[in-house]
Amino acid sequence: MKWKLATVLILTTACLVWFLWGIDRDVVQVSLEGLRWRYIAATLLAYTAVHGFRSLRLAALVGHGVTVAGVFSVNCIGYLAINVVPLRLGEFVRPYLLLEQHGVPFGASVAGVFVERLLDLASLVAMLLLVTWAVDLPAGGVVIEGVDVVQAGQLLAGAVVAVGAVGLLVIVLGGARLIALVRALTGWMPVLGERLPGFLAAFQEGVRELAGAPKRAAWVLFNTVAMWTTQVGGVWLALMAFADVPHGWDVALTNWSVTLSGMTVMPTPGFFGSFEAFCAAGLVLFGVDGDLARTFAVINHLTLFGFTVGIGLLFLLKEGLSLGGIIQQSREAAGAG
Repeated sequence: MKWKLATVLILTTACLVWFLWGIDRDVVQVSLEGLRWRYIAATLLAYTAVHGFRSLRLAALVGHGVTVAGVFSVNCIGYLAINVVPLRLGEFVRPYLLLEQHGVPFGASVAGVFVERLLDLASLVAMLLLVTWAVDLPAGGVVIEGVDVVQAGQLLAGAVVAVGAVGLLVIVLGGARLIALVRALTGWMPVLGERLPGFLAAFQEGVRELAGAPKRAAWVLFNTVAMWTTQVGGVWLALMAFADVPHGWDVALTNWSVTLSGMTVMPTPGFFGSFEAFCAAGLVLFGVDGDLARTFAVINHLTLFGFTVGIGLLFLLKEGLSLGGIIQQSREAAGAG
C-alpha cells in the first residue's frame, strides 16, 4: 500500500508541475492576495451538503434500514479511498463498510453503488446537453489536447450508461438461470466459484427492491438532482472567491460540466492535472486570462480535494480504521484479494 500511495504522490506532483509550468507568478500572487476566503468557506459548506445528498441517495439505494448518518461516514471514508488509491481500487470500500458496520449484503451495496454511478453519468450527459443548449460554445468545440471534451464526455458517459443499463437488465432478468450458469462456469474456482453466485443473487435482490419501490426511486432521483445542483452551486461560490472571473450560473455549470467530462475521459491519480486542465479550459471559454484560469483551477481542486481527504480522515480516525486495512479487506470481500 505504501508504494501505491508513493506512486500516486509522484504522479500527482508530476501532473501539477506539468500544468503549472510557465504560469505567470505575478498573476498567481495578485489572485491569491485578493482571494475572498469567506466564499471558500461557503464552498466547503456546499461540498458538505453534496455529501449529505449523496448519503441520502445511497441510503435509499441500499435500503436495509441503514441510517443516513452511518452512510455519511461510509461515503466520507469511501471517497477518500477513491481519491488517493490508484486505478479506483477504493471503489469497494463503501460496500465493504456497509457490510461490516451495517449488515448490508455486499452484493446489494455494490448494486446500489452501480446504480449510483449510472445516475451520475446520466446527470453528466444531461448537464452537457444543457450547456450545449444554453451556452454559446466555440464552433470547433471545447478542444483540449486534441479532444473535444464536451462531445467526448457525452459519447463516453452515454455509452457507459447504455452498456451499464443493458448489463443491469441482463443480470436482473437473468434471475436464477443466470446464477446457475455462473455457478456451473465458475464452480471449479476456489474463491470466485464460492462468492460470485451469492454476490449476483444479492445484487439482483437489491435492484428488484428498488424497482419495486417507486417512492424510493423518486427519492433517489430527487437527491441526485439536488446533489449535482449543489455541486454546481459550490463551483459558483468558488468563482465568487475570485474578483476577476465571471460569476454567472452559466459559467459555473459550464465549468463543472467540462471539468467532470475531463475527469471522466482522463482519470489521472487524484484527478490532478486533468481536473486543472479542463477546469481552466471551462473558464477560458468565457474570456478569462489563461494564467488566472489556471490559478482558479488549482485553488478549486485543492479546495475540493482537501475537503474530501480531510473529512475522510476525520471519519477514518473516528471509526478507528486503517485506510490500507479496509482497502485490502474490501478487495478480499469482492473476491479480488
